[in-house]
Amino acid sequence: MLSVMRAMLAAIGVGRIETHESPAEALDAMARGVPDLVIAAVTMQPVTGPELIGTMRHVNNGPLCFVPAVITSAHAKPGVVAEALRAGAHQVLVLPTSASTLYRRLDWLLNDDRPFERRDDQYVVAGLEERLALSTLRPAYAPSPARPPLAVGETKKAPGALPYALKVRAAQN
Repeated sequence: MLSVMRAMLAAIGVGRIETHESPAEALDAMARGVPDLVIAAVTMQPVTGPELIGTMRHVNNGPLCFVPAVITSAHAKPGVVAEALRAGAHQVLVLPTSASTLYRRLDWLLNDDRPFERRDDQYVVAGLEERLALSTLRPAYAPSPARPPLAVGETKKAPGALPYALKVRAAQN
């Protein structure tokens, strides 16, 4: 996946791309030179992507704590997203993705003007809890109850009426 991401970044015109086989190598490289952007996989080992971003966001890490960061994951489960955002990631990019989608997300990220907030000894993107709260209620669709066929003289539903009843439920992490 590392080589695929590198190829997509090169295809969209990213200048200098550094990839690292381990989170430890990445942290060492970031200590020597602050990058413009960090993309980390949620499943990295022995340190996960959210743990790597959390380390970057520590208040003692100077300019590195304010570098835009994206977590990639093949699973967009609410718990994965919440963990990544609470660690300090700006967003979660669900894989697989296309180069054009990656370009749009990076363009949005590099122009994101949301400030950071300090939480204990970490920085996180402002509005984190509000953003997570928006994803707690999700619509769930249930078919309408079966109805007998229309009798002579009855009319059909109005144009644009949905054939499903809308129910709302709380998402579970």
